[in-house]
Amino acid sequence: MSARDEAMSPTQDAAAKPTEGNPANDAADSTAPPPDERPWSPRIAALLFLAAGVAVLGWAFAIPEGAIDQDVGPRAFPLLVGVGLCVAASVAVVQAFRGSDPALTEQAREEARLTEWRPVAALLALLVGYLFALAPCGYWQSTAVLFTLVARVLGSRRILRDALIGLVLALAVYFLFDRLLGIHLPPGIVRLAF
Repeated sequence: MSARDEAMSPTQDAAAKPTEGNPANDAADSTAPPPDERPWSPRIAALLFLAAGVAVLGWAFAIPEGAIDQDVGPRAFPLLVGVGLCVAASVAVVQAFRGSDPALTEQAREEARLTEWRPVAALLALLVGYLFALAPCGYWQSTAVLFTLVARVLGSRRILRDALIGLVLALAVYFLFDRLLGIHLPPGIVRLAF
């Protein structure tokens, strides 16, 4: 081996191994988590979001068709919501499983660590209870109670004010759909005389 070849060999070794000893590359490698260490919470949330969209679409198709002379039947709004949920959830699923930016992964870990799960669980339980109470108790009664309880879970301590706002909003939506648009909502226990 000539002296010229020996002089070139350290340069060739450095060219062959560009990542060794380079602080910028070492820092990038240390921040990127291996694929099996990425947090699963965004993936699970995206899949649950997609399942919710599919469930809404299924329930929307189970709604009987309205009268023939109606331009917009009772399925229109639930179908719109279900399609919107499915499209948004599909984008979220692709992003969650495609692999993520190390900075976003770290941000997701930090958000999961700081999330208070008790209010989230309480809100989910309230929504499930609302679904079961809607038909027997009635739309406006169940919605007014739901509004008050959700405000309480989110930190409000003015129960009387929250109950009044919930009642006014629930009655306004009830009259809009039931009386003006002809989309009948469950009247429930206390039937309105007007």
